[in-house]
Amino acid sequence: MCADTSHILPKSERVSLEKYEVFDLLKNVGLALTSMLGKPCEVVIHDTSDLERSIVWTDGDVTGRKIGDMMPEVALERLRRGEIHPLFNFTVHTESGKTLRSCRIWLRDSKNRVFGAFCVNLDVTDIVTLQESVLAVTREFLEPSVDESYPQVFHDLGEMLDSLIAEAEYRVGRKVDQMGKEDRVELVRFLEERGAFQVRNSAAIVASRLGVTRKTIYNYLSEIADKRAEHGVSE
Repeated sequence: MCADTSHILPKSERVSLEKYEVFDLLKNVGLALTSMLGKPCEVVIHDTSDLERSIVWTDGDVTGRKIGDMMPEVALERLRRGEIHPLFNFTVHTESGKTLRSCRIWLRDSKNRVFGAFCVNLDVTDIVTLQESVLAVTREFLEPSVDESYPQVFHDLGEMLDSLIAEAEYRVGRKVDQMGKEDRVELVRFLEERGAFQVRNSAAIVASRLGVTRKTIYNYLSEIADKRAEHGVSE
């Protein structure tokens, strides 16, 4: 695979007492947060050993996510790039029109490898609406340091890949059934950069959508990695 996954806990070590002890502790922290902050608060715990069904615990109902759902596309992309520093108090805009203040803390084992994520979402839509009314008068505004968007909530891998493929078709300018090899490689490059191939079974699903074999997808990924190496582009 093209992506450097050395910072992620490997499959052979997925059953980790340390991991589950941390999860149990954070469930209590999550319950404390949702009980204090009430309905506008949601806490989600992800297990990165299965990115296709990463949510193992949630409390609150701000984004509509449930146990067994996958990690948001933007988080997958950050994980793929190795951007695993904590993010606090960043803004999220949902498809339903909500504005959230969120935090994401990547969980690491004693060897500094990521095994999960602890996320808090606070619905501040009403507060922002009021704030905008006040700022329209005062004309003072402080932008947040990080801004993310969840344009759509994906409950399974197929939904996410279909959305990314549709976006790639628009960028390439051709439908999948009209694409030649160079177009398909460009589509796979786009998916890889968005973190799609970190999720198990994604190569098989993409191969099915493109009408090629899974081996062909891996060949495309190798070709993409080789071109990056030739141009000295880091992962």
